[in-house]
Amino acid sequence: MQWEDPASLPLVQVRDFFLVLAKTLRAYQLYDEGNPVRRRFMGSLKDAARRIWDERDQMQILVREDRFLWMGEVVYRDENRAGSLCFLIYRDGVRELTFRTGVEDEELERFLQALRRLRVSRSAEDDLVTLLWDLELHRLDYAAVDLVPEGTLLRADGMDSNLPNLGGILSQELDAGLESQSAGAEGDSAAPPEHSPASINPSDFNPTLYALDERERVYVKTLYRAEMERDLGESVLNALMDRLEAARTRPERQLEIVAALAQLLPTFLAQGSLRQAALLLGEVEGTVRRGHRLTPEAEGQIVQLLDVFSSEESVRELVQALEEGAVDDDEASLSLLLRHLRPEALGPLLARIEKIAKPEVRRRLRRAVRALAEGEGKRIQALLTAPDPYVVRGAIRLVGAIRDRSAVPALVRLLRDEGPDVRMTVLESARRVPTTAMMEAVEQLLVDPDREFRVAAARVLAEVGFVPAIRTLAELLSGSRIREADLTEKLALFEAYADLAGDDGVPLLGRILNHRGFLGRRDPPESRACSALALGRIGGAAAVTALERAQDDEEAVVRTAVRRALEGEGSSD
Repeated sequence: MQWEDPASLPLVQVRDFFLVLAKTLRAYQLYDEGNPVRRRFMGSLKDAARRIWDERDQMQILVREDRFLWMGEVVYRDENRAGSLCFLIYRDGVRELTFRTGVEDEELERFLQALRRLRVSRSAEDDLVTLLWDLELHRLDYAAVDLVPEGTLLRADGMDSNLPNLGGILSQELDAGLESQSAGAEGDSAAPPEHSPASINPSDFNPTLYALDERERVYVKTLYRAEMERDLGESVLNALMDRLEAARTRPERQLEIVAALAQLLPTFLAQGSLRQAALLLGEVEGTVRRGHRLTPEAEGQIVQLLDVFSSEESVRELVQALEEGAVDDDEASLSLLLRHLRPEALGPLLARIEKIAKPEVRRRLRRAVRALAEGEGKRIQALLTAPDPYVVRGAIRLVGAIRDRSAVPALVRLLRDEGPDVRMTVLESARRVPTTAMMEAVEQLLVDPDREFRVAAARVLAEVGFVPAIRTLAELLSGSRIREADLTEKLALFEAYADLAGDDGVPLLGRILNHRGFLGRRDPPESRACSALALGRIGGAAAVTALERAQDDEEAVVRTAVRRALEGEGSSD
């Protein structure tokens, strides 16, 4: 190709193209096809290509192991083979790439797909030349060389094909030296073998000159283990942050470092390194708070990074990764990471937690969010009025978890006016904010039309020990409504009454168990059996006396309940 004056070349545009190409390839590895981050990188790459076509209609690139050359100028360099875009293309024999106008329309994306497959594939059949051949690209040409199989001996013209086998000669000489040493050791008067330039003596390689004593070996082993266990991600992060603040007089350098940080965050999250991701977010947030160390452009990029992390889509992907087991970091790291979410991300996060199918993952996230909610009582209360019932239910649980009594009026309103799922969530959380107003609202549920609420309310009142509910419970046990209740509801009401009334409840329970009306009528057998179990729950002499009177009751279910109650009373003594 004809090289031109470098001053007349659009080197900035070409270098920008390959820099974006490398970043886009990394995005193709980290994100699926529909991810907006991946689409954004692809859009930037297409824009970078179009800027080149404003001045040129093609771009012929020479490929080397660690760089790309255009018109004799280096337009991209990466000396790290492990992740190098240059070496990825070079290793399969491609030595030249030619990009033409319009390559960005379709073929550039297909080229990236081939590079991605090449990077992740372990198959020997996948090489870049074959992949490009199959793609039949028209606006991207390539030139490749045939690679010689490793270990093939290439002979120059005129070389004698009967050259001695040097490896065989060395092996024979070494064997001869060993045999001579062995013979000298066995013979009493044998002279030591003479050294000759053609022989190799193992004694020439004395290992004791370089051996370590035990203390030195332990020291070296300790250093080696510490180096192997060192957190490289954290070291890289610290180095980048040091250079970020040191480069405040070089705006372009700061932007480059911020771009690297923006690549590190999704990498850490994709690897499940939540602690490293949390450290990165903490560092950049601290840098933004210090403000004067950043240029406005760099600060804007960091703020955008924090916004993306707190977006609803990012929250969804994080929760999904936890649910699928792709992230298995410790709970402390998860809590540390969630602390860096913006306040507006709390609602979507609570909604996602409510929808998780796996109980253990759900409990783990709720514990982590609890730490996030400390000191955010007003914001959580605002979520109690959200239109999404999943957000409301998550906020209710959070109010209970932090025992925010100031939210009780809002909880009482939800308990009266919302749908069954929200009301049941309030009832479950009520025991953690047992104010008088909250318990009075729960007491009203003892006569709720829904049986599930009546049972749950009785259990909550008993657990909290809300003594004022004794009167309502006594009226229910003595009235006619108890006859229509099923066994579970009856037992919940009787047990709640026994727990709250204690010894004062024995007269009512004894009357239900043993009383006969004027015509000999008695309470239903199930009610009398529940009464017996409640008396056993109270215990004491008066309760035992009432139970003994019913030992020979004509109803088997009552006799069984009395026996169980008396046995329980005996075992408790």
